[in-house]
Amino acid sequence: MDNITIATYDSMPLAHIAMGRLHAEGIDAWLADENLVQTDWLYSIAVGGIKLQVSAEDTERAMKILAEDFSETLNQVSE
Repeated sequence: MDNITIATYDSMPLAHIAMGRLHAEGIDAWLADENLVQTDWLYSIAVGGIKLQVSAEDTERAMKILAEDFSETLNQVSE
């Protein structure tokens, strides 16, 4: 099975938020190089950041989910 990197992150919290969003939609996702980057942030530059990966068959759907913008909804809730 091919793993496809659909996004990269410099920040572990942002990577986990994105992965959690995909899990909430029923998509298996995992983070590559998370522990290496966590060891020393300079490794992030060397390896290209924390990579959010999904299976090839979930790539298109996962990218659409991550592209959704909820900022307008959040603005309405805070008013």
